[in-house]
Amino acid sequence: MTAVAALFGALLVGSAPAQDEWADVDCTSPGSTIEQNVCAGREVETLERELRRYTDAAYAVLRDEEDGEPEALIAEIAESERLWKAYADSACGAVYTHWVSGSIRNVMAASCRMELIKERTHYIWREYLVSMEGTAQLPEPPRSEYKFTVPASE
Repeated sequence: MTAVAALFGALLVGSAPAQDEWADVDCTSPGSTIEQNVCAGREVETLERELRRYTDAAYAVLRDEEDGEPEALIAEIAESERLWKAYADSACGAVYTHWVSGSIRNVMAASCRMELIKERTHYIWREYLVSMEGTAQLPEPPRSEYKFTVPASE
């Protein structure tokens, strides 16, 4: 099994069939490793929905405002999205592989995915949803902030 398949298989704990089983997990204070994985999966899904919302809004703006061929530009953006997804799969698969011997592997790979999705969402917002005058069609999405820190040695 590839690292990417393992990662997203593990994160599917947050997907539709398994949601009922894990519906009572409190993601404000997940305890077990599986609960942390469930919460990470939920966060990835939330961020993916937000990226889709920003991308769809960008397409709508381009269709309304673009002179010439908006569909050609939209096709270019869609292709860049396909390539970005391949990059994210590879980059976060490498993170999973790096941490494969520990139970933290899923959370680390999900954190990678969250960072990249946030950056992509911000990129879509900046490039296609903010006018030259600075008027934004949607609020500025949060940028990634890396949270993992290695404890200081004494």
